[in-house]
Amino acid sequence: MPVPVVPVLLAVAILLAAGCGDTSGVSDVPPDVSGDTAEFSGADAPSDVSSGDGDAGADPGSLDALPPPCPPQMALVEDAFCIDRYEAALEERTPDGSWAAASPYLTVGARVVRAVPAVGLPPQGYISGVEAAAACAASGKRLCTSAEWLAACRGPDERVYPYGDEHVEGACNDRYAGVHPVVDYFGTSEGVWDAAHMNDPGINQQPGTVAPGGAFAACVSVWGAFDLHGNLHEWVADAEGTFRGGFYADASRNGPGCTYATTAHAATYHDYSTGFRCCADRAR
Repeated sequence: MPVPVVPVLLAVAILLAAGCGDTSGVSDVPPDVSGDTAEFSGADAPSDVSSGDGDAGADPGSLDALPPPCPPQMALVEDAFCIDRYEAALEERTPDGSWAAASPYLTVGARVVRAVPAVGLPPQGYISGVEAAAACAASGKRLCTSAEWLAACRGPDERVYPYGDEHVEGACNDRYAGVHPVVDYFGTSEGVWDAAHMNDPGINQQPGTVAPGGAFAACVSVWGAFDLHGNLHEWVADAEGTFRGGFYADASRNGPGCTYATTAHAATYHDYSTGFRCCADRAR
């Protein structure tokens, strides 16, 4: 029996009228996910690592989307707190009230300063624990506690070094090639171990001393924080005075890797080797 033509044609017409197969309303251009949140100087600055957004399933365009748990250039640690991914540099307040980059080779003195992550920049040395705490507070942050600093450095597996349990030569800035940076700068070991000499701005401007933040790409913790071992000592929140992690010319005398801690100086002490980074509570 021949197939009826009219019903078939009628069915086709109905489908076409209903717009079956129409894809004109679907965009083939992916949404913008560039997510630029901050600009940093230096074309060679390391690329950003995710800070651990705790609301990955939320619609970015939704009014109900949660804010990221940490500010830009901070890493989320144990879903509990945020830590700067880099050691700190300083900005200083100028006479007109604006902020400008400060030299990382000068003591703070009477200047009003605030902490910024040293992304691709030499971090600040020559700073005391008291001054470091004030610089973090001026940026809406705080010094890390010893427990927070250790958690950020060692990770959930309690590593000895940020990158693992065994020392890797050249992974971090922890092997100064000279005799000693103070001796090399002044050319003698006699009469140079006082505050005036050990805060000379020329010490950390010698080759092979302080490296820009993130320059040692392998010196990173599981959370994405760089230079927790070596480069500069880092002050932590201890009224009696403690700095951790070692620095470029001594990162083992007071304990290996993340366990290194110096408690011999008051929180008002500073020299060429003392630096810091900031922590903050995570957003809820």
